[in-house]
Amino acid sequence: CDRIDDKLMMGTYEDIEGISETYSPSQPIISSSSSPVASSPAVGRAPILDQDKNEVGKPEKKGAYYYNETESDGSDSEEEEFVETFSFAKNVRKPTDILNVPSIGGKKPIDYLTVIGNDTDTECSLVDKTVKIVGSNEASVKEAHQRFKNLQTIYKRSKRPTSVVSCVHIQSNEDCGIYFCHLDHFAHKAHIELLSMKDAPYFVLLPVFRDERGAYQKPKDLLEASRTAPPAVRAQTPCIQQQQQQQQQQQQQQRQQQQIEISLEERMKQATFKTTYANAQYGMAPDQRPLWGENKNFVTNPSMQAPPPSAPRAPVNPPPIQTPKPVEDDFPALPTAPTKAPAKKGRAKRVMRIGSQKSGRGTPAVSSHVENRQKYNLHVMRTALAEGLESVRGYKGNIKLSASMGKVLWTRLQSDTQKIIWTYEKINDILIKEKGVKPTFNGLVTKDNDIISKITDMFSSTNGNYGYYEVHARARNQPILPFKPVVIHMSQQAVDIKKIVVASHKVTEVNWNILNQKFDFQMNLQTEELTRTDVKPYSTFLKKISISPHTRQLTYEDVPDFLTVDKIYLKNTTKIRLYFPFIVEITRVEDIPLINQTSLGYNINKVLADTGNGKSWYTIEIFYSSHDEDFKRNGDLPAGKFASWTVDDILGPAEDLNGPLAQFIRCMLMFTSRSDKAV
Repeated sequence: CDRIDDKLMMGTYEDIEGISETYSPSQPIISSSSSPVASSPAVGRAPILDQDKNEVGKPEKKGAYYYNETESDGSDSEEEEFVETFSFAKNVRKPTDILNVPSIGGKKPIDYLTVIGNDTDTECSLVDKTVKIVGSNEASVKEAHQRFKNLQTIYKRSKRPTSVVSCVHIQSNEDCGIYFCHLDHFAHKAHIELLSMKDAPYFVLLPVFRDERGAYQKPKDLLEASRTAPPAVRAQTPCIQQQQQQQQQQQQQQRQQQQIEISLEERMKQATFKTTYANAQYGMAPDQRPLWGENKNFVTNPSMQAPPPSAPRAPVNPPPIQTPKPVEDDFPALPTAPTKAPAKKGRAKRVMRIGSQKSGRGTPAVSSHVENRQKYNLHVMRTALAEGLESVRGYKGNIKLSASMGKVLWTRLQSDTQKIIWTYEKINDILIKEKGVKPTFNGLVTKDNDIISKITDMFSSTNGNYGYYEVHARARNQPILPFKPVVIHMSQQAVDIKKIVVASHKVTEVNWNILNQKFDFQMNLQTEELTRTDVKPYSTFLKKISISPHTRQLTYEDVPDFLTVDKIYLKNTTKIRLYFPFIVEITRVEDIPLINQTSLGYNINKVLADTGNGKSWYTIEIFYSSHDEDFKRNGDLPAGKFASWTVDDILGPAEDLNGPLAQFIRCMLMFTSRSDKAV
């Protein structure tokens, strides 16, 4: 092989360069059917080797098929990203309390980072106390930022306590004060019903007017204390009364013997000492003076009586008759205008006559006391309700604004508070906020069937009746969770759950005191959180209930470890359309007694709700029906969004005397006035 010259192989095989020079693509290829061999010298070579050099480097033509990640004809440059960050407030300790809502009453837990991210097509992540929002659309990123801000606002407002304000109304153009009257001395006490006495003693507001001399007169509805023994003494047994009488007689004899040796000055001290403690049974301070004699002690003390004369005495000139002190002594000390000292007579002064001059501007018209009270009450009421409505605009659930008729009572009064005549401007700022006086609403109109019949007779027709059971229970859906109170509304006609309230919150409470009437009213703004009715343990509890179609008695069983019934109310409501848009609901409420049934030995513990044998009372509630459509929108609110309605849509503009709020107040004043006259 080494001897063979390199050139000997030349010509045996054609090289590629020679083929490319001699081959012309324009020449036709002649093929013979008899010979399978082609005439092309490039027989047996790869097709790519037969292409022209100029055609190898040319790009492929655009076709209809793409094999990359995108079918776009543009460049593969990255899309623009927008980034926003939302930082929680300093007073929010755990942002997860806002972003993560646990499962309540069978609901699925909610992760607002995921929900808002899906709604706005963004990516949201929590880093410490900051939410990072990334998206390809600037508007979507800003919307997500606003939603997280709204979530924080909704959460913080939900933690606020109930806002309580009070308004004082009296249809009189005279200037009057306010006196806290003990409930036992109220003239219309028979019309005030209470379900419990846990906050006793109770007080009622009464108007106090001035007489011609400017002193406060005794209120018209204030009763004097009875001179008879208190009820607690009358209720004692005869044996105890005899023992007390014997002890009193013995003490009386001893005091009479000692009274002879006691000087007049010491006797007066004793009398003063006894008088100061005469109001202990009414919860008054020892140094408190009675106002109009309603809290005086009328029990006669023998030690204060003069002893029988032991020997005749020389006639003594009768002391000069002392004029009784003016009536003002029985009234509390009040700040009055300083009296002017009489002018001293001096030497006569020269009188100068002044000619007539142009009169100045006329004095502005002084508003009446009624107008001042109306403006004050409207301002206080609207301010409180506006703050409450603004806080529930983002609430997803039931919202209810209604007014109930009853009586506003007052508790937690101290001795120095009771003996002062107050003005209506100081009720909220001083009495409630500073002194801790608490207004409470009795929550019912009456327990008497005759009284409620007189009220219902004012209406010619009704708009329907319906009844339902209201079951108050403690429930949970997992053994590891604590029990929480729930309210189950069940139909009276069939075994069916209408709704389940797992949480309720009173946002705003406005107590409207009508001083010269038997009834007041309270306006409430409250929210209700509902849950599903087809989840356990409620679906299991529903299977354990039976209702008799004849007696309407209900029998049920508790769900062990998951649901326990505390009490059951039967409510029968009558709807009355007062005038558009106001609807009156008069409800008879019965507290049904629960009776445990004997077990049959199969571990079945049934409880009978004995309908028709419980205590009952009546409530009256008035609704503004035009608000229903606005509040229904809150049931379908997206996460972090506010409802479309505004405060002005519900209450009307501020200082508007013809808006929805002013109409609501007029309706309640008219209804309570007619009810007061009817009973």
